[in-house]
Amino acid sequence: MEVTLKTSQSTLIFVVLSVILFSFAGCAITGKNSAIVSHPGSEIRIYEVFGMDCPACAGGLDKLVEKNSVVVESLADWKAKKLTVVVKQGEKLQDEDIFKAIEESNFTPGKRIK
Repeated sequence: MEVTLKTSQSTLIFVVLSVILFSFAGCAITGKNSAIVSHPGSEIRIYEVFGMDCPACAGGLDKLVEKNSVVVESLADWKAKKLTVVVKQGEKLQDEDIFKAIEESNFTPGKRIK
């Protein structure tokens, strides 16, 4: 009985430590480059985003925003709490679409800065 209890405790400790380690490892993943590529003629917008705590969080928001067909590129900066969105030349994008994507990513949208 004593041996079984120690094995169960060791297994439980291993599982708990693994979960903790992988939780923090996800935040250590680096996202895209920290600069928007030049897109001549495209509109660049900047939005406030609150609640992003790590590069992985920002990367998830980028992927969701870039699913919009009029978005050329997006770059979420978790440290600056901003989202830069490049809109295709001649296309229209509603701010509400970006705010919705921010909310779907479980963040809080602020205002459009630019």
